[in-house]
Amino acid sequence: MSTRLFKVSTLAAVVLSTSVQADSLLDAVNETLATNPEVLIRTTAADARGDEVTMARAGYLPRVDLTAGIGYENSRNSTTLANSGNTGSNDQSRTRRDASLTARQMLFDGFAVNSEVDRQKARQASAAQEVCSVASNTALQVTRTYINVMRQQSVVELMKTNSAEHERVVELIEKQGRKGRSNEADVAQAQSRRVLAKANEISAESVLRDMKTQYQRLVGNLPSSYSLPEVPDNTPASLESALKQGVNAHPVMKLASADVNAAEAQYDSSKSAYMPRFELEVGANWDTDANGGKGDTYNHVAKVNMTYNLFNGGGDKARRSQTSKLVNEAIEVRNRARRQVEEEVRLAWVAVDFGVQRLVPLEDHVRQSGKSRELYNKQFLMGSRTLMDLLDSQNEFTTARQSEINARYDLLFNQFRLLNSTGSLLTALDASLPVENDCGVKVVAAL
Repeated sequence: MSTRLFKVSTLAAVVLSTSVQADSLLDAVNETLATNPEVLIRTTAADARGDEVTMARAGYLPRVDLTAGIGYENSRNSTTLANSGNTGSNDQSRTRRDASLTARQMLFDGFAVNSEVDRQKARQASAAQEVCSVASNTALQVTRTYINVMRQQSVVELMKTNSAEHERVVELIEKQGRKGRSNEADVAQAQSRRVLAKANEISAESVLRDMKTQYQRLVGNLPSSYSLPEVPDNTPASLESALKQGVNAHPVMKLASADVNAAEAQYDSSKSAYMPRFELEVGANWDTDANGGKGDTYNHVAKVNMTYNLFNGGGDKARRSQTSKLVNEAIEVRNRARRQVEEEVRLAWVAVDFGVQRLVPLEDHVRQSGKSRELYNKQFLMGSRTLMDLLDSQNEFTTARQSEINARYDLLFNQFRLLNSTGSLLTALDASLPVENDCGVKVVAAL
């Protein structure tokens, strides 16, 4: 690729004059990121994943249970049978009351809790990178819409100039007709082209209104004017560096890697089923008039419990096999993500590379067609060119100018697209998000 990247300052010649108070692209991006539902949905989901990490860590801490009860109890046991001679009945009815306080602390569970914490951390990291991915794509949509509005403003201005030029030609032909230098056919032809130029102007204004409607839907409001965005200086210098940056820094790649970590942690957790579980239990029980007896009973316990499942119908083996396959699935998803990122980087790089090269002949075409138009105007006044030659030269100049405008704005957008493909668009724009994030951008209060 040519190292000569397009400098946005050259666009000044094709952009409508803007107010110094115009909303910048950064303003539009920040406003959108602060209010866009898709970004906020992913942000809330990432926050929820943080709570799941806390829930998983609870497995490291003791569990304390308090139970209490009161109610009717009818008992028949050795105690009631021994007392049956006094009461004449083998059953005893009592109002039973009891309470217990038990604390249990996991000592070893085959690293199940540790694996679950790792899994939830990986899921939280995945959700955080999804926020970055959605935010970056949203910023690119805003950039596209913002640039399209400015592009269409330039087209509208061009079409107004074209209409004014056709108006001038009609006035010239009508003036020559009054002097007998042109006929009715020339007047009709000039008026026909004038009407077409006006129709093209109206169509361009209609497209501009559509573009502004899309901008308003995405951003939420319409600024009074726009300022030309500048491409950040950290555009990759080569395709190789762009590919490397995309693979290492793109949120989709980080997301896929986090999903692999989550699947591996889930696989590690499945191994815990093959190990015993040890638990420390400390508790105290109190009951009154229980089991047919009379009076209070107290029990205290402090022991280590072991639970070791010897056979589970093959369920543990199937679970381990399943989680192993889920790891392989996550790895393949990451491989697919890498191919997609590399493809987008290559496509964006080609778009920028050929966009730069394409501008050179288009600029030359505008210069040559403009020169041709000026010469045709002079030759027409001298009588050596026909009206059709004059009108065709004006159309060629307008077409060349419009092609140049589109090429310049396409190149401008593709440079932002290249930044997005490498995962650096948000940081390059110096954008902000309304929440803590792993996107490398600032945090500001939501609008």
